[in-house]
Amino acid sequence: MPFAEFTDGLRVGHEEIDHQHATLFDAVNRLHGALRTGRSREEQGGILSFLRSYTVDHFQMEETYMKEKGYPGLESHRVLHHALIEQVMELEDKYAAGSMTLSIMTMHFLKDWLTNHIQNEDRKLAVFLRANP
Repeated sequence: MPFAEFTDGLRVGHEEIDHQHATLFDAVNRLHGALRTGRSREEQGGILSFLRSYTVDHFQMEETYMKEKGYPGLESHRVLHHALIEQVMELEDKYAAGSMTLSIMTMHFLKDWLTNHIQNEDRKLAVFLRANP
């Protein structure tokens, strides 16, 4: 069983968003697997870098939809996105500098943030997008 499972209950009903969420969960699972099996710092750092980069791209895609459709929660949603990006960039920088190692607490933070954000924020966005095609 994966560390972070992208279940049907996390699907928001928007094909592109759901696909990207599944990819984010896969990256979290790859990072967890690399941590759990003691793979090299270089491999762990590469996965962390992918996770940051893909998250930035995913958030930009969501924000483009929000802007195009006039989503009323754009600014508050963008603030949440920005906060996570800042945290992940800080993790990546500290990891690359050797001043921190990945931990199970870090993994739980990533999994919980992603799960909660999808359930509480992205679900509202998807409902809005379906109502405003």
